Amino acid sequence: MGIFSPVEGVPTKWTKKALIEHVKTGMQVELGTLPIYFCALYSIKRDNGGWGSKARANILAVAEQEMLHLALAGNMLAALGGTQPLYDKLFIPTYPSEILFEKIEMALRPANKENLECFLKIEAPYMPPPKLEVAEDVEYSIQLLPGYNGIGEFYRELQHGIYEVSATDRDLFSSNHDKQFRGEEFFGEKMTVVVDTKTALQALETIVDQGEGSIGVPDSHYSIFVQLYQRRKEWTCIDYVNEPHTADYKGKSEVAYRLSLAVDATFCYLLQTLDRCWAEGQPAKRTQLFRNIHRLMVEILSPVAHALVEQVIDGGRHAAPCFEFYPPGSDGKPLDPKGLFEGLVAEVQRAYNAATGPEHQETREAIGKIKFCLTGLAPSL
Repeated sequence: MGIFSPVEGVPTKWTKKALIEHVKTGMQVELGTLPIYFCALYSIKRDNGGWGSKARANILAVAEQEMLHLALAGNMLAALGGTQPLYDKLFIPTYPSEILFEKIEMALRPANKENLECFLKIEAPYMPPPKLEVAEDVEYSIQLLPGYNGIGEFYRELQHGIYEVSATDRDLFSSNHDKQFRGEEFFGEKMTVVVDTKTALQALETIVDQGEGSIGVPDSHYSIFVQLYQRRKEWTCIDYVNEPHTADYKGKSEVAYRLSLAVDATFCYLLQTLDRCWAEGQPAKRTQLFRNIHRLMVEILSPVAHALVEQVIDGGRHAAPCFEFYPPGSDGKPLDPKGLFEGLVAEVQRAYNAATGPEHQETREAIGKIKFCLTGLAPSL
């Protein structure tokens, strides 16, 4: 995808097509934040309940809410009759890139000062930098471009568009009610099945209140990141290589290269599983898909990424997860669920085979547990 290219701004006239394009943009925004938050999370060293643990928990909570926002936007798109696969090389974000209309940089970096400033800009680009407990110089400058100035403004304009189009189209959200994410499947009472204008606006309200442009809410993303920004010297981060890409690990560390491919494959298999949920109407199959989503995030993605960031690449710097399209290559053709899962299993096995010698004993043990957890995650077609 390179530099993020959302809709240009408010359309001259709101139409159903314009709503669909804006909702797709919303999905791409939410998806684009997940890897940068996960990458920051994995960089924080464990400290047995100290501020590092609190920071990890807070960033994880924000990432989980971004998953909720992605699902809510996907529900709205389904209700509008639109489709957009997440497992699509042209839709999956690449890094470093820029987000939104003020070109805020998004990069795969540790949870350090520079990156936390970036997170604050993403959530509220119009706010001044927070005051620090210890005075220090803060570089904070954003060049706002024509169009939307922030994510909160984007969603508020989308709300206006829904009001405008629904005034003459009572069947605006009449599609795919049985294939949307439901509360009993994902996020409980926070999830909204979009069936009409009221539920569409309710879904958008959840997104805005939890972070995108919502400043006065104590548990909003902005408030969480302000707190972390002020206490960021109280935890230690792994020092990542700059601008990580999976291909760059090849020839430097076979273990890191294979683990990075495993992260990429897991991420893509997770996105593909989400896609399948919006296409599947049979309750039994949906139940299995949602179980797999949870297991992929907890039992596979997190432990593979944690094993990866322990691998030293350049001059003491560590590998970082890249969250790239899998399989690698220039054609960008997606794999079917069976092929993608088989690719994931193969990369984990190759990482296990490469982790030889006493220096890789802990890594090999961790990969062995991951291999066991892959049992039962194969797609049932």
